[in-house]
Amino acid sequence: MANKVVIIGKGEFGNSLAQGMETAIIAKADMSVTVEQISATKFFAMDTNSKAQIFANAAYIMYCGKNLSEHAHVMGSVLRDARSLSSLPEPEGKAPLLEFMDWSNPDPTNESYDGAVALSAVSACDPLQVIWKVTGVSSLDAAGHEGKQSATVYSSSPGIVPSIDIAGIIWEPRHNKNDLLSEVADRLLTRADVDRWYDASFLGLAVLLFGFGYAFTRYSEWVNGGYPYTMMPLYVLDKAIGWTALWMISVSPFAGNLLTVLHVFSNLGQANGVDKFAAVLSLAIMTVPALLFALPWIVWAIIRTSFSSWNKHSKGLSSIKSMLVDMVSLKTESGIVGFGFLLTHALMGTLVVPHYKKGWFDEKNRFYGNNEISMASGVIAFTLVTLVTIRSLIGKGSWMKLKPLYAYVSPLAVFLATFHVIMMGYKGWDELFKYSTKKGQPSITFVSTMFPLGVIATHLLLVILGTKRYVRRVSRVEKHSATNYALAKYNEAKDAGRGTDESGRTVGIPSTSDEEEGQDFNEFMAYIQSEKRTPL
Repeated sequence: MANKVVIIGKGEFGNSLAQGMETAIIAKADMSVTVEQISATKFFAMDTNSKAQIFANAAYIMYCGKNLSEHAHVMGSVLRDARSLSSLPEPEGKAPLLEFMDWSNPDPTNESYDGAVALSAVSACDPLQVIWKVTGVSSLDAAGHEGKQSATVYSSSPGIVPSIDIAGIIWEPRHNKNDLLSEVADRLLTRADVDRWYDASFLGLAVLLFGFGYAFTRYSEWVNGGYPYTMMPLYVLDKAIGWTALWMISVSPFAGNLLTVLHVFSNLGQANGVDKFAAVLSLAIMTVPALLFALPWIVWAIIRTSFSSWNKHSKGLSSIKSMLVDMVSLKTESGIVGFGFLLTHALMGTLVVPHYKKGWFDEKNRFYGNNEISMASGVIAFTLVTLVTIRSLIGKGSWMKLKPLYAYVSPLAVFLATFHVIMMGYKGWDELFKYSTKKGQPSITFVSTMFPLGVIATHLLLVILGTKRYVRRVSRVEKHSATNYALAKYNEAKDAGRGTDESGRTVGIPSTSDEEEGQDFNEFMAYIQSEKRTPL
């Protein structure tokens, strides 16, 4: 039986895997292994015969290089040639030789299609060829420095695990389905989750830029204020950060309100009189929040278009409706990003208040009444947002556990945070648009609170009148644009996973009937919808 292992790749991971292979054994034969390692660059520069000679009589080929998808046809040809060069005696020569293990786990946005799936399609006419995909391990795991760590393994022959025992690795087939397309689905979903966090961060950055720009023009001595540049890094920036926190915890219901209203107006024939009345009144209330959010919205669109890989490859993602859907589906991410800004604002406030807010205190160094109420509501809001954030970080759970927090505590937290800002600065609202006051530029307390006030008022109106419940009942669940892009990439992987044998018959991954393939894809769609369901 073969005990030769070839490792392709001399980067950090390839070298670590080679180190871990020093004590590896072929479990079913209790045989230690011999390791040959070659850099991917050097390997692909060789001619086909030289490559096959390296693979000949090997038990495992372990790929730790890059761009396997681009080399799938070459690799498939080399594997076939290497099998024909095998000098192993019978019956070993009939065994599944040259089991190929792809450890590369690349970012799906950086490859045209999945390498392991494509290689499996190329090798589909050879039933003895086994292709593995390994994920969930680091360089330290592969080297055996962290003790035994679980590695999720997928296979072109589902239901089995590799027979090689590596010191730091415990093989774990993925639950239910461990075929190569399941790995593609998992990796694409993981990438979509990362992209959602990027998108929420981009949105937070857009709001922060808008808030800081407004605060700078109102307070800087260079524009409408009287504060020197030395107060910009803390005092003025703190205002922008607090503003960003307030809007980030309000942006998802803002988008949900607008989507609800748009649905009613686009389906007037199906809506009843109450829903039509709610939509008209909501549209009037939401006009001010929509106008205030217009500039951050544009900045967000520019940032995400410039830096989001999934956005560059998708069509129509900058449409108003799709961006509203994205805002709603980012309710967890935007809320947690908002909490980060809120925590920063609270910490910066401990430095600002004692030194810059002496006007909040009377002659006995006690808060004035409005400031006392402001601080109390702010602390309570911070506590409630913290509770919601902890629940969000824990992840999904029973609706009976989630509903009290998201349906009641979350709106209350937004209201108290808004009330905190109002009580802090309402006394100057009688001179909001006077030219003698900051050249007519309204105060930050006014501008920053009109957005969440309109959002909460509209949300309560649509919930009390039952319009949101009606829209949820008759509309389909929409997904974030990054998830839609992941679905498109999954379909590409399915197509790439189909090869043709010598008779022209379609073969490859998944090795099931067309009907079963449709069921697999429907299961994948249902999984995404259950994980990323975003009610308005």
